[in-house]
Amino acid sequence: MDESRVLIDAVGAVWPEEPGPEATAIEPALIDALRELDAASPDQVEIAQDRVLAVLSEAPDLHRRVESAILAALLGAERGVETPQSLVVAERRSEVEIAYATDRVPTDEPEEFYGAGRDRTLRYGRAWVALPENHRMGKLPRPKRRWRLKFRRPGDTGLRLEESESLPSTVAGMRDRAPGRDLLVFVHGYNVSFVNAVRRTAQLAYDLDFDGVAVLYSWPSAGSPAAYVADSAAADGTQRRFRTFLTSLMESTDSGRVHFIAHSMGNRILTEALSSLAGYKLGHVVFAAPDLDAEQFRDRVADFSGTAERYTLYVNDSDLALAASGSRPLANAPRAGRGGIGLVVLDGIDTIDASRVETGLMGHSYAMERRTIVGDIHLMIHHDHPPHKRPGLSLMMSTDGPFWAIRP
Repeated sequence: MDESRVLIDAVGAVWPEEPGPEATAIEPALIDALRELDAASPDQVEIAQDRVLAVLSEAPDLHRRVESAILAALLGAERGVETPQSLVVAERRSEVEIAYATDRVPTDEPEEFYGAGRDRTLRYGRAWVALPENHRMGKLPRPKRRWRLKFRRPGDTGLRLEESESLPSTVAGMRDRAPGRDLLVFVHGYNVSFVNAVRRTAQLAYDLDFDGVAVLYSWPSAGSPAAYVADSAAADGTQRRFRTFLTSLMESTDSGRVHFIAHSMGNRILTEALSSLAGYKLGHVVFAAPDLDAEQFRDRVADFSGTAERYTLYVNDSDLALAASGSRPLANAPRAGRGGIGLVVLDGIDTIDASRVETGLMGHSYAMERRTIVGDIHLMIHHDHPPHKRPGLSLMMSTDGPFWAIRP
């Protein structure tokens, strides 16, 4: 019998859904101890198991319940009895809390929360997303941010929501509990449901080890590959409400920076707002694979009326989704997120060409899914490193000026 598996499953079986003071006090140390047990070599497993038990001993009631669960599993194994379902835990998770704003219409569909219908008002709330512990990109065994410890149980979708009346009060409460003061706003692209947008935002916060508050702006995408034209109209239709959201967020932020990551069609929404709102001062602004007419992107950048610490554009010549959206049946115009001929290079914006990065079949979601790109954004947001100080980037020249290419 795998004693480490028995120990982990026993912890998962008794760990409370809403930890009290005793469990909360040991939670960070327990997360570290469980991660060390995961990574332990055969000759270090016993030491790692002892560390988990030592941490649990600081919470006597929880420790006793874990020991009872272990004893039940071991006795059952000796007698050939199948492990009780209550002790079978599929996976350990980290729970990430985010805020959201949306102009989608609520839906009665189970576990969807909001649909593709357009609302004329904004709705706000918080979401909690449970991500698998093995999800983290890169070797970060002890992240700066300590997420909440969760275990997946039968019927658990790993997602829960709570609506709120006010975005500023929601964000303020979350900032009071977060280690950092910065905000990270994510604007999703085409073919994204509300639930997938929530999960993507939580994933970004987790992978970037973001220690402030992550905020999702979710516009009414139909969440269907066949709804490109409808999504284009929805992106245009959300502009006024996004400006309301942005103004509310900026006016309620008295300290810390506000960073933005927009993906795909979400760049239409963000760039329009930045070209029409005056006086803002932002942190880092990332335009990831913009599904936006390249000439329109150039025009909007020229009209940006505020300032940001750094604007960064990620492009990829292998992005088949942008190749399709820029073709004659749809937009019939090159997209700002495409590399190669017509590469967008502008003063005041760092263009990063990711064409040599392995990006999957469609090559469109690389900025959120590929370790190389996520790591580059991490260095930018956490350390304010310009491109020449970030490893893996090579300086290149185009007819319009210098840009950077990610080395494979």
